[in-house]
Amino acid sequence: MALVSAHRGGAGDDHTAQNTLAAFEDAIALGCDYVEFDVRLTADGTAVVFHDDQLTDDGASRSIAGHRLDEFTGVVLVTLDDVLALVRGRVKAHVDLKVAGREVELVSRILGVLGVADVVITTAEDASVRRLVAWSRLHAPGLLVGLSSSPRSSHGSRLGRLLARAESAFPRTRVWWSRANVVVSHKAVARWSLRAYARRRGLPLLVWTVDRPDELARWMNDPDVWMVTTNHPERALAARR
Repeated sequence: MALVSAHRGGAGDDHTAQNTLAAFEDAIALGCDYVEFDVRLTADGTAVVFHDDQLTDDGASRSIAGHRLDEFTGVVLVTLDDVLALVRGRVKAHVDLKVAGREVELVSRILGVLGVADVVITTAEDASVRRLVAWSRLHAPGLLVGLSSSPRSSHGSRLGRLLARAESAFPRTRVWWSRANVVVSHKAVARWSLRAYARRRGLPLLVWTVDRPDELARWMNDPDVWMVTTNHPERALAARR
């Protein structure tokens, strides 16, 4: 019987409610095991909870990383500190990092509030996983760090972007090289490759993002699955047998 991670708070089809404090409160009330949220940094170094790199602010598209927090006037960005204060002692945190280069600083801060036992860190950045795993051996033993099967980011040349996508065709190699201690897999890749890999390696398998009732019935009751991430946690909880 798999655990439930409420994807972006588990707001279902209401995209405006994703990664909001209200969504996290609802997921806690449902009895979810984890709440999943995305962390990015603004230009002034403020950690905010938001999935995309761009948001619409007063009708204009703005980059999260390219602007200070006080420059966003048409939207309310939820800060990491707000979310940590909300979930502490109430539900575990599935933190998906959308940053590279300051991951140790951010994770150290998260663990200082929540503790190692209540956190799993995921990211699509291979180098971030390697750095976090190496750091955690000395500073946070037992920390769960997973490499997502989605392609790592690439903001350089077209060739760099193509290479990043090509790498994602070899998910087992990426997981092995990153030294991840959690296998984080899209449901299709899990069926194709990573479910069997995780079982052979004795690693927990986290499957994303599963929403259809028939698929939830399968993945929630798969003995090889540790946790399922879903936008509809109420369906996932109902599917557990």
